[in-house]
Amino acid sequence: MRSAEITKKIPLELICIRLLEERDMYGYEMVQEIGRRSGGLLELNITTLYLALKRLNEHGYVSIYYSDAGAARERSRIYYHLEASAGEYKAKLSEEYERVVEGVRRFFEG
Repeated sequence: MRSAEITKKIPLELICIRLLEERDMYGYEMVQEIGRRSGGLLELNITTLYLALKRLNEHGYVSIYYSDAGAARERSRIYYHLEASAGEYKAKLSEEYERVVEGVRRFFEG
């Protein structure tokens, strides 16, 4: 299945929240971590991830800040930080995701 098709089927905002619960991260780092943890099954386009992060930011669940580039050759990175207000939203997304998974499971069981 192509990456674009997969991203329509995964709870990307929920995945972003879960990653950011662990620590602040920058976008490319998140894409790499999602790929690593999924055993390569979820290969995201960085633009798709940034759209999800933008939505989370617009709703106040995630904030951004810029890193200070240490060496002259390093670029400043945009880091994403999970806000406390994301807790209730994460619970809602988790509940919706579990309901969908249970519905699909029941469907295939007959």
